[in-house]
Amino acid sequence: MCANIGLLSAFYRQKNDFVEKTFIRTHKDLLLEYFCNLIMKNFTPFFLVLFLILSSSSLIAQQASISGKVVTISGDPIPFVNIVLYDSEQTIIQGTITEDNGTFVFLSVLEGTYTVKASFVGYETVTSAIFTFSGNKTLPDIQLIEVSESLDEVTVVGKKPTISRKADRLVFNVENTIAAQGTTWDILKRTPGVVIRQGELTVRNTNVTVYLNNRKVELSYEEIQSLLESVGGDLIKSVEVITNPSAKYDAEGGAILNIISSKALYLGYKGSVTARGTYGIFPKHYFGTSHYFKNKKLNVFFNYSFNPLKRTQETNTFINYRNNNSVVAEWDQDIEDKQWRKAHNANLILDYQLNEKQKISFSAVGLYSPDEFNFNRSATQVTSVDSPFSIGTTSRLDGDQKNFAFDMSYSYDLKNGNFKLNTHYTTFSRDRLQNLSSIYTDTQNENFRNVRFTSDAFQDIEIYTGQVDYTSQLGEVTLEAGGKVSIIDSRSVIDFLNIQNDAVNGLDQAQNDDFLYDENVYAGYVTLGKDFDKWSLKGGLRVEQTNSTGTSLVLEEVVALDYLEWFPTAYVKYELSENHSFSLDYGRKLYRPRYQDLNPFAYFLNENNFYQGNSGLLPAFSHQFNFNYSLANAYFFDVYYRDNGENILMLPFQDNVTQVLRTDRQNALDSKSWGFDFTHGRSIAKWWYFYTYMSVFHEEETFLAVESNNVPYTNEVDGFYGSFSNFLTLSADKTYTGEVSFTYVSNFLLGSYIQENTADLRIGLKKTFWDKRASLSVAVNDILGEANALLSSRYLNQDNGYFAVPETQNIQIGFTYNFGNFRLEDNNRELDKKERERLITSD
Repeated sequence: MCANIGLLSAFYRQKNDFVEKTFIRTHKDLLLEYFCNLIMKNFTPFFLVLFLILSSSSLIAQQASISGKVVTISGDPIPFVNIVLYDSEQTIIQGTITEDNGTFVFLSVLEGTYTVKASFVGYETVTSAIFTFSGNKTLPDIQLIEVSESLDEVTVVGKKPTISRKADRLVFNVENTIAAQGTTWDILKRTPGVVIRQGELTVRNTNVTVYLNNRKVELSYEEIQSLLESVGGDLIKSVEVITNPSAKYDAEGGAILNIISSKALYLGYKGSVTARGTYGIFPKHYFGTSHYFKNKKLNVFFNYSFNPLKRTQETNTFINYRNNNSVVAEWDQDIEDKQWRKAHNANLILDYQLNEKQKISFSAVGLYSPDEFNFNRSATQVTSVDSPFSIGTTSRLDGDQKNFAFDMSYSYDLKNGNFKLNTHYTTFSRDRLQNLSSIYTDTQNENFRNVRFTSDAFQDIEIYTGQVDYTSQLGEVTLEAGGKVSIIDSRSVIDFLNIQNDAVNGLDQAQNDDFLYDENVYAGYVTLGKDFDKWSLKGGLRVEQTNSTGTSLVLEEVVALDYLEWFPTAYVKYELSENHSFSLDYGRKLYRPRYQDLNPFAYFLNENNFYQGNSGLLPAFSHQFNFNYSLANAYFFDVYYRDNGENILMLPFQDNVTQVLRTDRQNALDSKSWGFDFTHGRSIAKWWYFYTYMSVFHEEETFLAVESNNVPYTNEVDGFYGSFSNFLTLSADKTYTGEVSFTYVSNFLLGSYIQENTADLRIGLKKTFWDKRASLSVAVNDILGEANALLSSRYLNQDNGYFAVPETQNIQIGFTYNFGNFRLEDNNRELDKKERERLITSD
């Protein structure tokens, strides 16, 4: 490595043409070699990697650039226009999109003869005159002429994904790029900064909220995944990563992933059928069909999918029960969990244009999963100072789940704005019947204890919301204002039957209960934004009044909350020059407990290991700060700080006397995180696009150690996250594409747990044929087998952990066939009610 650094110094002394032809290629090899060492040494050399990347960017910056601006006939800038640079042989050299102000720039351009082509949906494509380039050049403004709708099919030019920065968000543009292969869910997983943590999407170690076209997808995480897996990635224009949402969005939640779909421009009908198989330990299948019709007034979209699956997860757990500094018993458990599902998903959307200014929309989404079945088998080996013994446990869960949501909206376009009225209703129900049996045997394999019980539980939730939104352009100031009312009614019941137990264990907490939870939220917001000269300013204020009551009918306990809270947001962006910009933002946010966490019930993995809800959970409030610097709109640097306040944590507590492990939800005493992020995307060759997202971070949670004399304890970790993705066009006609991605995560914090390092390598290929009517895709996931890791909770007198291994190593094969006028773009979207996110998820 020292020799390579010396070589780097020598490169700096060479001429620019040598840098262009030799250094960049050699430097990439240097980065690859160094990254391998980085993984071995955790994240401490991160800043050196960053220095090398910046060093190459400074050399590249010395080369000449071509810039320009795209406007309408009236001179208004057009954002998101596709700009392609061609050489004299009409070979694509670079591709990009225009910014909000219509500008674009091509960096690192060699001397030569070029043309520039500008294209955008709804406008005629324009190609510039041929020009000779020998130094920095600013092209005359490119004017695009709007065209009327047509039934003619569109010929799409393949592009490479790009990353751009706005004042309050990072935009990952994927339309017509190789990043759009697969499903919408696949795109989210590949979006810069998004991490899959315990099966959930996270940004900066906080759970995200998913929006589609600025509307909230109010479903559980598992339902969101199922629905978005039925939406093709070719329908998506971009994904916006909003780490600090404005006052327009609900105060509840952290970062937002806003999926922007392409707009429907053409009349006619299109449809598709899709079949997909995932092959790990057990095969899992997906069958879906989508249909879309549009005329001048009516848009209709319908999607149905059936997802029969059988999956398994192997989990190894350990608990070292202590007496002072000595281990008095070691519990080692091997768990095999199998799940069977037959889930049906359906989505219907109707849009009707009353006239030029008025539109009504109706949306319905449904999930029906009958006869869900879980079978759990575990073997526990207990080594103690008294006498060792073994436990064999079987647990069977049978249930049904229904989730239906309906949405109606009315929109009226004003002269300089828009008025929108929306109503929503969700009904959710779930039934679960558990039968558990444990057999205790001694070292002579003699049975000395039997434990059995049956539990019957159900949960019903109804959500009603009404919302009004108003937007207007007051001169150069953008105004947004609105209000929202949310009403939630929830009832949860559990009955424990046929308990057979003659020992001291967790079944002491097996209490029948009937829990009612009612919550009313009244909210209003206003935001103002203005762009002038080199500055962009945006500020907002949201106020929410919350009234909630949790009632345990059996325990005769009532927990009532009544609070009025204010949530300010502010954004400032300054463009020092075309290649340098700075932004600063702040926001206050709210995290409410999920309904499942409020139920004061005990859910048993076995009689010695259970989860218990907490009706006394309080909402948590956070303050978020972020500072960003953008270099040439290609290199992005973020420094962030987040005070999470009394964050809601899931904490395992081992009782060293009864030798029982209980997992609780608890409000933290304090929670903080900060970090430094770096994002960069670039075209290495006309057939190869590469982007990376790297982050060094610090996370800490202070909580009450209830099984350690109630003393406060701070769990903290310093970590590194690195994601490196390559999107490849493997054929001249762009019908054969590929992806190679690698993600590495060092130690990660999850409440009192610390997760060890993980590494995930993925390779995918896609082939389109029959004039792009059909596509076949293959992906191999978790090639290294290192996507899962041990989580351990070790502090004071606590010493436990687990290693869960789901079927992350698998091969996915998918086939899609499009029929009708298949190049139409539909009106597919999802329901947007924030309250649905807190519904319980399927196990």
